Amino acid sequence: MADENKTNEVNFEEVLKMRERIAELKAKREMKEWPFGITSLMDAMTILLIFLLITLTSDPLNIKQDENLLLAKSTVKSTPQDAIPITITKRSILVDKQEVVNVDCKIGDARCDANAIKRRTFCDTNPAKCSDQEKKYLNKMRFYVDKTYLKNGDENNFLIVPLYKVLKKKAKIQREQDKALHKKWKGIVNIICDRDIPFKLVIQVVHTAGMVNFTKMRFAVIYTVRRY
Repeated sequence: MADENKTNEVNFEEVLKMRERIAELKAKREMKEWPFGITSLMDAMTILLIFLLITLTSDPLNIKQDENLLLAKSTVKSTPQDAIPITITKRSILVDKQEVVNVDCKIGDARCDANAIKRRTFCDTNPAKCSDQEKKYLNKMRFYVDKTYLKNGDENNFLIVPLYKVLKKKAKIQREQDKALHKKWKGIVNIICDRDIPFKLVIQVVHTAGMVNFTKMRFAVIYTVRRY
């Protein structure tokens, strides 16, 4: 009789343990894993914060003037906007800091050397330190784009083919980005032009940008209370 009671007690304990085990397994199956960890979320927030700080504090143009790029002065004051930059220097045309087309230079029938361009910039910024004869000679510099870059190789054509191709790609990317962000296409470019670049070359760049539907163009200048 005693042995029979002992057997019943053991069986009852085993049943309780089995029920507890089943309950634990059910609880684990019903629990859903959290898809994100705290560490991952903190990393993502930190990256977003750094990106926003850089975007808000950076200069949309970020222009560095040197011997190949001196900006014109203007009494007009306006706030620069973030847009695709087209830079025209004494040596090249760049889109978003990527060189696209070479700019040639001649004095008479001879090509300009690097020293002549340096002296032109020096005399522009330090006119009192250059003789009238040297300034007169350097002012004969002619900056232009070779006709091989123009449509059909025609020197009277205003479409710069390599520039057109690059701007077309940039415009396509910007349109797709604006569409994804539900923003309206504005078609704005910032033209950063050396002050010695002739009007014809500026018009060629403006015409080329216009052919890609960049209808709004802003020119970078140095703000001053007096133009000269």
